[in-house]
Amino acid sequence: MEVILVIIVISVLAVILGVKVIWLLFGFAALIALAFAVSMLILTIFFVRLLFTKKHTASFSRIDKSPRSSFKVAYYTIDDKEYPNIFPEEGFMRNMLYRSDKNHTVFLTRNKKYVYDKFACTTCTIGLLLSIASVIAGILIYDHI
Repeated sequence: MEVILVIIVISVLAVILGVKVIWLLFGFAALIALAFAVSMLILTIFFVRLLFTKKHTASFSRIDKSPRSSFKVAYYTIDDKEYPNIFPEEGFMRNMLYRSDKNHTVFLTRNKKYVYDKFACTTCTIGLLLSIASVIAGILIYDHI
């Protein structure tokens, strides 16, 4: 929310100082492109790291704060040791998605600090594929303009 307020204040000040609105639109488009590039890079890094994991059967243990961020993550138990998920937990339908009464397939990272559950795998894969498709579509649209 604060970011939006800062962008609005900077935009109003720029218009008052005489900056043309078209330049503000170009700047806004550049910020969106930068955010897209950063998210694509992050998804690519997570996907490549996912390729070097090992498949394990785990049981869901709890949802708690992540050891490296303020988000809540799902914790899974593999061989009596608990590992946090790499991504934040899905708050929607939590009781149906994270069930402790059945085993889950997770992928344990090489350093054995985090796991990728099925939701993290889906996020990485679909996000990477949509990013690639968006870049290709952007290039094709740019070539036709």
